[in-house]
Amino acid sequence: MNKKIIAAAIAATIAAPVAMAESNVTVYGVIKQAVDFKDMGTADNVQITDNDSRLGFKGSEDLGNGLKGIFQVEMGVKISRNTDGNEFGVPGGDDTITGRNSFVGLAGDFGTVLVGRHDHPMKMSTGSLDYFADTAGDYNRGWSGALVDLRADGTIAYVSPNFSGFSFLGAIVPGENNDADGIADAYSVAGTYKNAGLFATLAYEEGDKDMDSLNGSTTSNICGTAIGACDYSQTRFGLGYGMDAWAVNVVYATYEIDPSGSSSTEPETYIISGKYTMGNNVIKAKYFDTDNDGGAEDIDGFAIGLEHNFSKRTQAQLMYVSSSQDD
Repeated sequence: MNKKIIAAAIAATIAAPVAMAESNVTVYGVIKQAVDFKDMGTADNVQITDNDSRLGFKGSEDLGNGLKGIFQVEMGVKISRNTDGNEFGVPGGDDTITGRNSFVGLAGDFGTVLVGRHDHPMKMSTGSLDYFADTAGDYNRGWSGALVDLRADGTIAYVSPNFSGFSFLGAIVPGENNDADGIADAYSVAGTYKNAGLFATLAYEEGDKDMDSLNGSTTSNICGTAIGACDYSQTRFGLGYGMDAWAVNVVYATYEIDPSGSSSTEPETYIISGKYTMGNNVIKAKYFDTDNDGGAEDIDGFAIGLEHNFSKRTQAQLMYVSSSQDD
């Protein structure tokens, strides 16, 4: 199956402080709309796609002695949808507004501790290496070099201070059903190093089959709806380097899925990306390859894109993504 997309997107980001200096609250958001022309091999279609538009509120309070309280409430807001059964722009489905990173925490010289809904350190570890984030070529699109990135409810997370370029991220997630009774039924850890244009990261996470709070459900986001619950673990390595106008990186990821009543699989994903900046324009490209076992199809392809920044908050992109599966 071949999948190709040409996407034209206009994105605007707005961040402005609310006129309440005492509470130090910031309102921020981003709207990203794309016109996607899809050639699916057997059928073509045109879609207006929402690429993770969001609206959020965040703030902090000085508690003295170098300590401050922090909070964030962020919602995904689908500006447009193209779901089967919708007619001429009539919104459909129940997820027009969804939960994103929302938490309360404490920050100080020791780092930051937070409790709430948050991205896993595994996801955070390579976020800066995804030059196609929130577009048709995003790491998290299943046909464009998929990585298993999770955002979990009920997360307890820690982000360390920067130690001469080194930092550590960790998170634990208690199970949210009667079968999971531990405080760390799933956990995720990552170490990063950033200095003089070099970025390196190594991350590991695992969760058990009783979890039901990982990005809504492990069944649909890790195991696949056809095979039910599973135990899983994954490891990821990222390496990037940038100098002046250009940057390149490579990401390697492998995860093991052990579903209930089925044999385990261990897919491997390789992604190579690069970008070059010329004034307000950015040329970017990536190649991806996912090698599956256990009967799943291998996926490989590439993406190229041109990004134009009208300002710090307004941007337009044109890109082409091509993907091929064994079947």
